[in-house]
Amino acid sequence: MAIFNQDDYIERCLKKLSVEIGQRPAGSRANRVAADFIAGEMKIFGYEVTTQEYPCPDWRALSVGLTVAGKKVPAIVNTHSPSCDTEGVLVPVSSAEDLRDIDLTGKIALVHGDITRGGFMPKNFDRRYYFDEIKDRFIELLVRRRPVAIITVSHYDIPLPVLQDSELDIPSVSVHRDEVPLLLGNSGSGARLKIVAESRESTGSNLIGRRGNGEKKILLCAHYDSFPGTPGAMDNAAGIAALLLLARNLREVDTKAAIELVAYGGEDSWFPGDALYIQEYPPDDLIAAINIDGIGFKDVNRMAAFFGCPDELVSRITETAKRFGDFIEGPFYESDHGFFWPLGIPTLAFTSMCMELLGKVTHTVNDTMDLLDISKIGQTAGLVLEIVKMFDE
Repeated sequence: MAIFNQDDYIERCLKKLSVEIGQRPAGSRANRVAADFIAGEMKIFGYEVTTQEYPCPDWRALSVGLTVAGKKVPAIVNTHSPSCDTEGVLVPVSSAEDLRDIDLTGKIALVHGDITRGGFMPKNFDRRYYFDEIKDRFIELLVRRRPVAIITVSHYDIPLPVLQDSELDIPSVSVHRDEVPLLLGNSGSGARLKIVAESRESTGSNLIGRRGNGEKKILLCAHYDSFPGTPGAMDNAAGIAALLLLARNLREVDTKAAIELVAYGGEDSWFPGDALYIQEYPPDDLIAAINIDGIGFKDVNRMAAFFGCPDELVSRITETAKRFGDFIEGPFYESDHGFFWPLGIPTLAFTSMCMELLGKVTHTVNDTMDLLDISKIGQTAGLVLEIVKMFDE
């Protein structure tokens, strides 16, 4: 019998997801191929696998052209934007106050300023536990003013889509922050936007692997989709590699609690996989939820975030973590674990201390597996295994 090599297994998972499959946004064929791979691995390790499907479009941008006052401006298509070939006067807006007494009919809105730092949540996102009232109000007013198109400003080094809303039927693009002086200097001038995109009805899915018959359960989760346009090695092939390694290693551990593994299929696409999971499987019987998202990046510290965990348990985990490398305790809110701790469920989340890499590596074409330290992924899985044992006592 061949000896199981942990590092080889992690590397195989990373290659499968981020190299062979590559970018895998929710709804895409690649997303379904990734789901089949993950479900197959769970089944090999003896888990009963259930698939939760939800509707979402399979969307892709084919081309974009933006000219303002006759000058070409580099732009990227915002995710789920419809196609268009439209012209209009450019009108800058940066707050809800700007939108109260303005008529944007037949015009192109230039959305700039602090309101575009970070993205807007799509209309269909479950807002029970996380929302941004200022941005929600802004986008509501903007849609009411019915511009023929929207230009948003991305503040990242590599421009990222500011809007990702499959229910927004106004064509839109994002431009780099360095283009703002040119655009503001030509406000009131004519602009033309041409987008060629295609979209079709499709589905996304959560994959739920279960083992054991205990009345209580411990949930381990990670998302397998990627942001459009990125191979998503750190975010989040690394998390799935750790989850599958845990699936394999937990076979050798007798637990009183049932073990439930959830691979979410739409975290980076804002689709409601986590909300759907809680709706169909109320977490009344959950002892704990542990999320793994964005681990393994070279040359940065690993971070553990604790929510609703007793101080004694946190101290015990922190001491145990020393056997698996350096972990720093810190805040980490925006991922699939955000639906558990508001319900009073002890929740942990593991990531890399690299939020400053958003727009440099994370969510870009640069998120490739050569930037990952495989040993860090294995160590994180090893620590999570010890934490499962603690919760199961």
